[in-house]
Amino acid sequence: MAATKDSTSGITPTCAPCSRLGFVITRLAVPAWITAGALTKLVENDPRNLPKPIFDLVLSLDGTFGLQGVAWMDFALRSICGAEFVIAGMILCMPRIARPLAAAVLALFCVILLWLIGTGWAKDGFEAVLKGSCGCFGKSGMNPLYMLLIDGTLLGGVVLTRKACSCGQRPWTVGGGRAAIVAAIGIAVAFGMPARTVQLEDPSASGSAASAGAGTTTEPSTAPPATNPSTVTPPVNPPVNPPAVAPNVPTSSWPARPSQVQPYYLPDFATWVGKPLASQPEMALLDAPPPATIGSGTWIVMLYRADCEHCHEVLESHFVGSLKRPALLIGIPDHDPANEQPMPCTECTIRTFLKGPNYVVQTPVVMRIKDGVVEAVCTDHEDATSLADVLEGGS
Repeated sequence: MAATKDSTSGITPTCAPCSRLGFVITRLAVPAWITAGALTKLVENDPRNLPKPIFDLVLSLDGTFGLQGVAWMDFALRSICGAEFVIAGMILCMPRIARPLAAAVLALFCVILLWLIGTGWAKDGFEAVLKGSCGCFGKSGMNPLYMLLIDGTLLGGVVLTRKACSCGQRPWTVGGGRAAIVAAIGIAVAFGMPARTVQLEDPSASGSAASAGAGTTTEPSTAPPATNPSTVTPPVNPPVNPPAVAPNVPTSSWPARPSQVQPYYLPDFATWVGKPLASQPEMALLDAPPPATIGSGTWIVMLYRADCEHCHEVLESHFVGSLKRPALLIGIPDHDPANEQPMPCTECTIRTFLKGPNYVVQTPVVMRIKDGVVEAVCTDHEDATSLADVLEGGS
């Protein structure tokens, strides 16, 4: 017995401190970090808040698996969150694969963040890198640079403690049963969480005073009060055969607000061309109908955000001064009021989508409307040819 080697006693003194640190970073901090990000995205329930490369990939697969539009985006978002729960459970419960799996996931996160930093820097300069959310924690996440520092630190901790803490070989399947239970719970949470309840914020109920201050005035009634309200004047007898009303006269020029709304809207603008603007479900969510004259002649319609720098570049370049064509600007209300920029257009008609749903739209979007029907759409403001065709084309 004296000649028997105790592998535990021989390696513990030098390995214990690093092993404890490696356990805290790899088996606790990393899965907690991944789980927190998945929960945040799941609660927000807004695919637009995913990291842009992931969102673009999901968008490109729309319709591939028999699901389209909102149904596909909801399924994809829940699947991504469920996958993150599964990975976190495997890292937490399976010690043999914890480090390689944690390192691979963190490396993938860092690659995505480096892509976001590089593209943002090349497009809008270094200041763009310090703005907005990377999408790792949904809308409430940090900017890509700060998130890269955190993920890089975790990745370094996982990698640097790997060799020093190689305290014996364990089967790959150790902890698989516990990981399966955690994964099942995570998937149940991802697909079982109810959709976000959406209620439209009616501006007429919450901002009546503001609407009055915005130029809406009410003329006082000049009719004299009734002297005898109990006296009722009998109605004039209607003709026996009243003239028929022309059936082609519309009773309403704009759709009424729906009784139920979706958690988010994902418009496919390519399918709008050739269809009436009023037929799109998003148009029923305006705070007020546009002017009735939008149904005749040529109009320019632009979807924008008040804090969107690219939107204001287009506005300042094409919507300043006297307009060649009437313009309708439709604001998306999920902007940051602290970064709101002044409106340069003084002749535009401005409407806003009602708050409540999430509008999955990359702004700006510029459309040309002819007699109420969408003729052309530009979703890439950097495509000068497409933008000029929308603004200047048509009759």
